[in-house]
Amino acid sequence: MYAFNKVEIFAEVTGVLEESSKRFKAGLRYKKGEVMININSDVNLNSLLAKKSNLLTQISFLIADAKVDFPDSYKKWLSYLDNFDLKKPLLPLPEDLSRRETMFLASHNILSLFYEIKSMEAVYKKFTIEAPFNGVVTQSNINPGTLVRNGQKLGEFINTYLYEMTVPVKAADLHKLSIGKAVELITVNNDKIFKGKIVRINSTVDQQTQSVQVYIQSSDKGILDGMFFNVTINLKSKHKLALIPLQAIHNSNQVRVKTGETNKLVKVTIVEKRVTDYLVKGLEDGSLVIIDKTRY
Repeated sequence: MYAFNKVEIFAEVTGVLEESSKRFKAGLRYKKGEVMININSDVNLNSLLAKKSNLLTQISFLIADAKVDFPDSYKKWLSYLDNFDLKKPLLPLPEDLSRRETMFLASHNILSLFYEIKSMEAVYKKFTIEAPFNGVVTQSNINPGTLVRNGQKLGEFINTYLYEMTVPVKAADLHKLSIGKAVELITVNNDKIFKGKIVRINSTVDQQTQSVQVYIQSSDKGILDGMFFNVTINLKSKHKLALIPLQAIHNSNQVRVKTGETNKLVKVTIVEKRVTDYLVKGLEDGSLVIIDKTRY
């Protein structure tokens, strides 16, 4: 049984891991959105602030021209400049710009500078790694003060509220299973029983074992990532099935049934085809099936 939500955490930037009051170590729990890892970003931040300062200067020059060249947009640019904050994420450029304004921005390098800063802001966010969901650290490969490299695996993080496992079921028994069907998960020592349910059924049959993978999930408390279970699935079919010989099948999916002095063809669903007979559903209790022994 494994945690359904399990992520490997990798660094996407390079820098020194900073010390924090809540050190990223195995067994430590975090809530969704809580900061787990801080990588020193001083150099990146200074470069970002320098670019923002450059953009602020360019927009200040634009304001002087906008009052004459773009009087309709002057107030928008003035408002944008008033709300410009070097320490906050870059605001979107004013909307509904004319083609002439857009060409002006491009010719004065404002557009390229704007998108370069947006890209730098996206990189800057990667120096801080937040918990993607409520969970616990199961593996930690780093210590404060060490150099973290781009692409380095930092650890693993799992959600402890939902677990999943895969079990093989004979293809011949698939008709007895359905999504949502309850199952029992029994520990290998037979000392505890947990409840689970089928959430997915694969549509591919393993050619060697003639089995299909069935996926089971459980949110019972007490389950731990990596535990082994014996699974009990009730394979009793909710449909009434009948075992009839091959000679009883007509037109690939019909059975001739005696009704009083006459007989009629009844459509059935073939659940399983065996060597000498079929397992079918669709016949009523007490039906007298006519078998033509001259066939086959």
